[in-house]
Amino acid sequence: MQNWQKNRNYRKHENTDGSFTHVITIDGMDIEVTVEVFNAYSQGDRKERYLVERDAGRIVSLERFAEDGISLECLMDKHIESAETTVLHTMLKEQAMAALMSLKSEELDLIQAVVMDGMTEQEYASNIGISQVAVHKRKKRILKKLFEMVVIKP
Repeated sequence: MQNWQKNRNYRKHENTDGSFTHVITIDGMDIEVTVEVFNAYSQGDRKERYLVERDAGRIVSLERFAEDGISLECLMDKHIESAETTVLHTMLKEQAMAALMSLKSEELDLIQAVVMDGMTEQEYASNIGISQVAVHKRKKRILKKLFEMVVIKP
């Protein structure tokens, strides 16, 4: 086993039935991820290792940037997310979609109209024939339910 393999924070375990479990360790916590997330993360790790190995011993200087046609403004303006952040965002999106799809149709209609489409609670209440207070209470209950479903659990 190569040295980098000992220190990586992702791994694939073979289960007794022959299937595989894909795990990424983030902030000391093992999180089971889908094959797609695992592959994206490991690909990013391989690319990062390649770039480090390729650039080992190269001198980074303003002159080198100028020779390569790279402006400092360009480097400072770009925000590059870490692989961990990308994985967490992907996982949260997947969980959010699953949580939304688990809502009853009337709950989803309320969230779609009031939260996503920007309709006021009063307008929505008038459309379905209930009070604004009832819409507000339902919205709070649904958002709490969604939040509890989306939070990443160890």
